Amino acid sequence: MSELSRRQFLKGSLAGAAAATLAGIGLGTTAFAEEKGIYTPGTYSATAKGHEEVTVTMTFDANSITDVKVDVSKETPTIGGLHGDELAKRIMDAQGVEIDAVSTATETSIGARKAAAACIAQAKGEAVEVAAAEVEAGDYEVPAELTREEVEASDAELWAITPEEIKEYDIVVVGAGAGGVPAAGWAAELGASVALLQKEVEVVSQGNCASCIIKEKSTPAGIEKWVHHTNSLNNWRSNEKLLRAYAHNSEEALLWYWNRAGLTTETEYGDGTKIDDNGRCAELLNDGNGLFAYLSTSADLTGVWQDRQDTYDYGDDHCYFMAPWIGPKPQNVGNVLKNLLNNVMAKCPNLEVFYETPGVQLVKDGDKVTGVIAKTAEGKYIQFNAKKGVILATGDYMNNDPMVARWCPDTADFDKKQYHKTGDGHVMALAAGAKMEPLGHTKMMHDFDSAQMYEEPFLYVNMDGERFTNEYTGFVYMGNVIKFQPKFNGSNVDANHPDGSKGWYCQIYDSSYEEWPAEDFVSRSYPADKMMNYVPSEGEHPGVFVNLIDAHKCDTLEELAKELDIPYDTFKATVDRYNELCEKGEDSDFGKPTKYMKPILKAPFWGLRKHIRVSSIDSGVMTNEYAQALDADGKVIEGLYCVGNLGGPFYGGADYPFHQTGLSLGRCYTFGMIAAKHAVQNK
Repeated sequence: MSELSRRQFLKGSLAGAAAATLAGIGLGTTAFAEEKGIYTPGTYSATAKGHEEVTVTMTFDANSITDVKVDVSKETPTIGGLHGDELAKRIMDAQGVEIDAVSTATETSIGARKAAAACIAQAKGEAVEVAAAEVEAGDYEVPAELTREEVEASDAELWAITPEEIKEYDIVVVGAGAGGVPAAGWAAELGASVALLQKEVEVVSQGNCASCIIKEKSTPAGIEKWVHHTNSLNNWRSNEKLLRAYAHNSEEALLWYWNRAGLTTETEYGDGTKIDDNGRCAELLNDGNGLFAYLSTSADLTGVWQDRQDTYDYGDDHCYFMAPWIGPKPQNVGNVLKNLLNNVMAKCPNLEVFYETPGVQLVKDGDKVTGVIAKTAEGKYIQFNAKKGVILATGDYMNNDPMVARWCPDTADFDKKQYHKTGDGHVMALAAGAKMEPLGHTKMMHDFDSAQMYEEPFLYVNMDGERFTNEYTGFVYMGNVIKFQPKFNGSNVDANHPDGSKGWYCQIYDSSYEEWPAEDFVSRSYPADKMMNYVPSEGEHPGVFVNLIDAHKCDTLEELAKELDIPYDTFKATVDRYNELCEKGEDSDFGKPTKYMKPILKAPFWGLRKHIRVSSIDSGVMTNEYAQALDADGKVIEGLYCVGNLGGPFYGGADYPFHQTGLSLGRCYTFGMIAAKHAVQNK
């Protein structure tokens, strides 16, 4: 049997279950019928579509599965390629295909189940068929503003689909993340019947900080100055109506989120300024189950705000934003949203969640969006009708390489922090008549996790050991500078960059930093004992992503160069030149302010290897302040809402603005709420 296209769908029988996209199904060396039982003893193989391709080989005696091998060598090495043995064990233990998917390798898990089902069908002597019509990838209209390659790299399916089941709801939300979970929760609490469709096996969201504007602590003019300030940082490309919608609704959205997650009550949110000896927000957000607010970066924007060379004068007005960091790492807001969703569902039986069931196509009646066709893990198509509206909250397109290459090419050579973000919502919305935000799209790129003091302008060297920039550059903008530096093949390089990726550099300083006055730091100093938590070879590492820490402390520069994997001779010459400039008190090479020119002389020496990766691409389709999708003429597409990183234009600059920590997640929560309220009230 020849291998089927990724864009074919099957409706044939497969061991009495839903059909699978199969390739290379073949019998093993033996297939005997001497012994009566459930199976014909022997060894059988089948191949199915995972992310790429998964092959399962199973051996049977008359009544049981005796051996399972899962070949994932063609899957992404750092994702599905890690889980062949685990999937084999799950199939073996279950003696069948009723297994849970590996949460970080959903597509590989689905492929393994389908291939295993084909093996079982062969062992039972049942036909493994490819029946019914096969619809080729070319049999659909490519939406305006997209290419066929961009559509093919998504999980959207734009050809004619005949659903096998139809369900009726008031609201259908696609995507269970920072925009979708609040949207579904708000809609359910407002009395709507809600279906929440999720591509993954669980709720997924990234990050630890979401923020809101506290209106009672702000002045009306201060909020308007925040809108003006934010638009300036977005290169004057924001729709100010969207910024105002966030500013005036975010407090309600964030308090609802804390409340429903069991973190606080509406009257106890505090102002985030009291920190205990452990750096935790002592009076703020503790759910009693290990999740709490461990840090506050709340701020009152008043007077002159400054970030390097950028300033904005709020005068006597105030705009107060509250920004608690919830965790601790490696827990993040995904854990909080899981709690929130479970708590809402316990009180709202009108909310149903369908995991491993991505939306693949919008349903329209004339110009109105009336539902979503989704596809289960078994390949079954279900149409979810939506009387009041469809809310797309599918995230960005960072893992859709053709979309990245055209819409946000600055990120192409950088590793990605998330997986399966393939622009499904963008493709579905555009197919329904929406319009993409104009180029260029906004990116968020940084590295909070390798070590603390990421913001400090120490000596920066590339992976060739050379100084390359004025270090008095905000770390969130380093992605623009570092893209001109060499690639490096360090840890956590994604599958698209087997020869290394952009985004690597090292911060270098010596042990005298603990003697520097506080005003010599851009942010804050962390003592050596705290920094040791980020040295991989040192003990336990609470409150961090252990696989991402990358700080090094060595007695000599030569040892440090070896730890950082940079050439010592070049590195030593760079340090010598830097020390010479420090002694002169003038940075004639790159122009860094003199106060930050600190020589590197006193052992032990520190090196923080940074790995700038893509956190998100924050541009989507055109929407209004109610999160309604707009067509090319700026008219509302009735019944369709796009929230989170799918809706815009909220930003507009080359980079996510960093005057307010937590703005990204706060925006997701807020527009999820706004869309739900508007859709429920839609007659």
